[in-house]
Amino acid sequence: MKKTFNGDFMEIKAISDAGPITHLSEIGTSTCFSQSSKVLVPREVYNEVKVCNLPGNIEIESKIFEMLDIASNKKDQIEYFSIKYDISIPDGSVITLSEYTGINLVQSDDLDVRDVFKSMGMQPVDSIGILLRAYRERIISYDDTTKALKDLLDISSLCVTSRLIQNAKKALKEYDAGYKME
Repeated sequence: MKKTFNGDFMEIKAISDAGPITHLSEIGTSTCFSQSSKVLVPREVYNEVKVCNLPGNIEIESKIFEMLDIASNKKDQIEYFSIKYDISIPDGSVITLSEYTGINLVQSDDLDVRDVFKSMGMQPVDSIGILLRAYRERIISYDDTTKALKDLLDISSLCVTSRLIQNAKKALKEYDAGYKME
């Protein structure tokens, strides 16, 4: 639960595909997911991470993640989205779960998939965005965020350019400068 400006608490839920779970686990920053009160994962994504023994297969068992099986009721819809948008079944299940739950915050590192999410009115965020928000919410320190951004480029399997990491570091510095002025 996150505290609002007026002191109330609100739940922030997200839905994730395998990308951020894998990439943030590869660099040891899966604690960043705690910016959400719950990260929902369709069974298809869960199976992708577990069966393929991807990095994150341990982390996906933590209490922040909740696996939901919607395929039994929504299999046709999942397949429809997968075919219509030329995306994987796990990503089709993320769209379906978003529509089913009304949760629009979706996590993916696949640019094409994020474009599909955005075209459907969802709010896509990638691993870099998750890291930057984790810093803003003081889940990880400035130095840990800087290191994590570097590790995304150097260690993780995420295909990311050095220019994108430089831009993220610039945004981090600008936010940090504004924070120190307050």
